[in-house]
Amino acid sequence: MEPSSEFRERALVMVLVDLARFTRVMSELGLRETADVLDDFYRATQEIVEQQGGWVVKFVGDACLAAFAPDDAVAAIDTVDVLTDRMRRLGDARGVTIEVGANVHLASVAEVRLGTHGVADLVGMGVVHTYRMGGGAGIRISEPVYRKLPSARRGPWRKRQPPATYERAMSEDR
Repeated sequence: MEPSSEFRERALVMVLVDLARFTRVMSELGLRETADVLDDFYRATQEIVEQQGGWVVKFVGDACLAAFAPDDAVAAIDTVDVLTDRMRRLGDARGVTIEVGANVHLASVAEVRLGTHGVADLVGMGVVHTYRMGGGAGIRISEPVYRKLPSARRGPWRKRQPPATYERAMSEDR
């Protein structure tokens, strides 16, 4: 099998979002309810990402990798904020606590089509960095994303090292 010829290198803002502590949530739900929560998450994520001008690259379990144009870093962060509120409300309606965690990073990556069915994906160290920025509830952004924020939106972010990321607790003012 030959590798795909579809390959495009470009800078993107990547958003890795997942349901924090989802294993605990699943322990409180039956299989049908768990599937329903994941369906709610997939549908809400797809809708909100597209409304904010991004696109979903892929879902894996309780996580989603989405992408935005390099100048849409603020929209990427807003996506996480809207999704966090939506999932919190959905959890409340089901009697469980659903928290969202997210990593947002701007880097050069390759957009490719992989495998015999030509599955669209992103590859490169920028994707790896996005996954390794941290986990758990809250939102973490990389230095390149932080630099894209207008001054008025930088206040609630606290720098962590190394590598430099900025973290905002979800209870902070947006």
